[in-house]
Amino acid sequence: MQNKTQIALVMMAVMFGVAVWIGTQKPSGLRFSVKGDTAVVDGGTDSRSLTEMKTFLNDNPGVRHLVLRNMPGTSDAMTNLKIARLIRERGLTTHLQKRSRIASGAVDLFISGVERTMECGAKIGVHSWSVDGRIGPKRMGADYNQPVHEDFLSDMGIDPAFYVFTREAAEPETIYIMKYPEIVEYGLLTQSAGCDL
Repeated sequence: MQNKTQIALVMMAVMFGVAVWIGTQKPSGLRFSVKGDTAVVDGGTDSRSLTEMKTFLNDNPGVRHLVLRNMPGTSDAMTNLKIARLIRERGLTTHLQKRSRIASGAVDLFISGVERTMECGAKIGVHSWSVDGRIGPKRMGADYNQPVHEDFLSDMGIDPAFYVFTREAAEPETIYIMKYPEIVEYGLLTQSAGCDL
């Protein structure tokens, strides 16, 4: 019994550390590292990132797979959705390594892959939206941008209920790390990772 308690405490500490790390990171532009037909992507997106992504893909037409590694989110949600749609248009796959940490707008980039896979240990963080980091659904109305995001999710083959889940999972200034059954429930993966429940 003591071992189970210790394991639970360690797991809680790890999850808290991940949430704190993701919550303190700021989008800082995209960085790419290419090996063969795979690009490892780090960083966050902003108003310049659509141009960066288009340029990168045009300069590297052989890239078919994106490995999202450490991506804290976006400072420009509408541009981020355009990047996600570009990833889908190009027919790219997305993958999370066991040490990948993605959150917020980076989750939209992940689910835009035509095939979406992950290794056990990867962390997917979600939260409610905000405007300028200050105004969220409580002040602007819960359905302020709901149709835009639900349409995006439907187009990506994701249950639109995922939008409400993310909105209710955590306040804009915090992050909720999804559990594996939740990742499966909302169809974020196209292939099971077989992680422990």
